[in-house]
Amino acid sequence: MIAIDTDVLAVYHIFHNDPRYEATKNLFTKLNEQPKAVTIFNILELCGILATANRLKDSKSLFDRYLEAEDSIVLFPPLTGESAKDFWAALVSECFSRIQRGIRLGDAVILWTLEANQGIESFITWNTKHFKEKTPIKILTPAEFV
Repeated sequence: MIAIDTDVLAVYHIFHNDPRYEATKNLFTKLNEQPKAVTIFNILELCGILATANRLKDSKSLFDRYLEAEDSIVLFPPLTGESAKDFWAALVSECFSRIQRGIRLGDAVILWTLEANQGIESFITWNTKHFKEKTPIKILTPAEFV
């Protein structure tokens, strides 16, 4: 399955004047109705971009749309252990192990979620340098994927 990063989603949904828009639009055209994976953290980041632009209604609408979409699968981190303390211990441990690969926290929780979910073949991002050679998942830009 193909997973999509926040920057790609932002260009597709918000920044239509961005020079990367055509390649991003081509990616979504190629994927069409094929299921696409998006982590809950990507959706929250995207909603945060809209919210900081004072587009709160659009933020909520986009959030709901992704949660209900039939062509998108929202990935969550695994619930491990028997308590909230166990979950947070796992989250901190898993994120810190990715931080030790040279990844920032926001990208670390996204990468942990992708790696913990089976079947993610490729991660499409405009920020390939943040992830390349730091994960077994194939990292591509939208243009490279198309």
